[in-house]
Amino acid sequence: MDGVEGPLLALTLVLMFVGLLGSVLPGLPGVTLIFLSALVYALLTDFRTVGAAILVILFVFAAIAFVADFVATSYGARRFGASNWGTVGGAIGGIAGALIGLLFLGIGSLFGLILGTIAGVFLGEYLKRTRQGQQEPGSTGSDWRRASHAAGGVLVGYLASAVIQGLLGLASVIVFVLARFY
Repeated sequence: MDGVEGPLLALTLVLMFVGLLGSVLPGLPGVTLIFLSALVYALLTDFRTVGAAILVILFVFAAIAFVADFVATSYGARRFGASNWGTVGGAIGGIAGALIGLLFLGIGSLFGLILGTIAGVFLGEYLKRTRQGQQEPGSTGSDWRRASHAAGGVLVGYLASAVIQGLLGLASVIVFVLARFY
């Protein structure tokens, strides 16, 4: 295994770099990829340099990052006034945006996901507010502003999530490198 360990380490570090990018870019695996790379490395090297304790730390980082992604985006949308209509619209828009981006733009699905989510929240909020506005004449101008405000909350939540995930991804790579080399 000693002759294979060098290339295995190089591959693991490349995958961790991709995971680090994925922790701040939508649609790419992030901290989870870093954890899985470390796990495969540990398994293939019989846990000689990266042990169970390190893997537990990396797993906790990955779990926190996974939860932070959902919590920050949802909190941002809710904090800026999104309702259930906006939340459902965001989920549908995110899936549609990712699929459309994948079909027509290849790697554009990364950006389609976030743009679709924002558009979905906006559309969901706008439809909800105009539906309510049918009972209150003249509320269309404020409907656009309120829907835009809720959609902006998704972007703020996503940016907060990207910061949290980026920091956790960087911490994961540092923990792995320190465990491997020291």
